[in-house]
Amino acid sequence: MLLQDYDHHGRTWDLDPRTGLLAPASGRCHGFVHLGEAGTAALYADPSDEAATLWLQIGRRRWDCDAVTVRQSAGPDASRRFTVEDARGTALELRYPAPDPGPFDPTYDWMDAEADDFFLWASGRLADTAADTSARTTLLAHFWAGFLPS
Repeated sequence: MLLQDYDHHGRTWDLDPRTGLLAPASGRCHGFVHLGEAGTAALYADPSDEAATLWLQIGRRRWDCDAVTVRQSAGPDASRRFTVEDARGTALELRYPAPDPGPFDPTYDWMDAEADDFFLWASGRLADTAADTSARTTLLAHFWAGFLPS
């Protein structure tokens, strides 16, 4: 599964969905991967699947995005919490420090915050309600077709 590195846009990785392991690669990407303290985290569509499916994978654990609810929240201590809930309850709770934006920048806005935080970006893409699934549907179509890395 070829994925563009979320934090280093010139890099492309081949993700083995069974193991969560990465190897350097090149070609059309089908999603994004983030390498962080929690290990590998990815949001992608696998073009070899019979039906177009948007997948969220953290390490070796993988979820069909239509079967889970994903949330991200900020704590009072500058920490963040990323939660994946399935039909049985909380499947994953990941606490991590908020990215450091560096020195004060008056132009730093929500777009910069999403660019600095894969989990914030992913939760925003997966937050569609049943009444409005346009962002998720568009993302799935884009990932399924593949894109050239920037």
